[in-house]
Amino acid sequence: MARSLFGRPLYWTAAYWVDGLLIDTGPACTAEQLVRLLANSPVRQIAITHAHEDHIGGLALLLRHYPTATVYAPRQAIPLIAEPERIAMQPYRRLFWGTPAAVSGVYSLDDVNDQLTTGQFTLRAVETPGHSRDHVSYFEPRYRWLFCGDAFIGGRDVAWAHEFDLFGVVSSLRTLANLRPERLFPGSGSVRRTPLPDLHGKIGALLQLAQEVDKLERSGCTTAQMVTMLFQGEPRIKFWTMGHFSAANLVEACRSYNALVAPVNATEAGSIYKTDSAGRSDLTDSSARHSSDPGDVRR
Repeated sequence: MARSLFGRPLYWTAAYWVDGLLIDTGPACTAEQLVRLLANSPVRQIAITHAHEDHIGGLALLLRHYPTATVYAPRQAIPLIAEPERIAMQPYRRLFWGTPAAVSGVYSLDDVNDQLTTGQFTLRAVETPGHSRDHVSYFEPRYRWLFCGDAFIGGRDVAWAHEFDLFGVVSSLRTLANLRPERLFPGSGSVRRTPLPDLHGKIGALLQLAQEVDKLERSGCTTAQMVTMLFQGEPRIKFWTMGHFSAANLVEACRSYNALVAPVNATEAGSIYKTDSAGRSDLTDSSARHSSDPGDVRR
């Protein structure tokens, strides 16, 4: 789902239907299309990964068409769903996705012990913060399906929002990889059929970037100089988001991460990037593992 400008989608986001369970609802601007698409499909339950407008925007309209559906969300997300003005959306976000309507009566995943069941499947909610504090993913252990929302975003990171937490993102990516999924269903809609290389590659790339920032900081470089040296300047997304997304934010996220975990030396870094948790050495070149899927946003 995406709003189009001059016939071109601005930013893709996805919802997934699994045996009567709908995972996320897309933005408000595409809610009517989603309802039409689901016209012949039962929606008995709705599960939210996190309370960003491109994931909860369609919820109010869906509930008008499926009034008996039960909605589950992370506990921290429920106040934002009930009062969407608390999301503090920048103008570009309202343009891209529209403004969600308030929805009450949402159940916490705590109420069902983080487990949702359908007639055929069981999905376990797994905490995966970093992209947002309230973020969860949903894992189906028998088929090893992993619905990860925005806990994984493919492609090379060149800009972040200031609220993203690198420590949380890396920790959550490690959690996703440790589940050893056989299918990864991200918020972009670009499904990974062999997801582990992408997950490990993303972890390695972010850790390598943090190490590069640490080296530059030790040499006395400013944030502006790092942006030029690492990214050849700010990307266009900084202009379109009026500074909400920027390479400078990503550099600062790396600085915060380094301050928290303490920089590793080159020998230790090599062990991080060249082996996985089982000691295999198939992750030597993390840059080669970057997704080039056009469905992913280059952040």
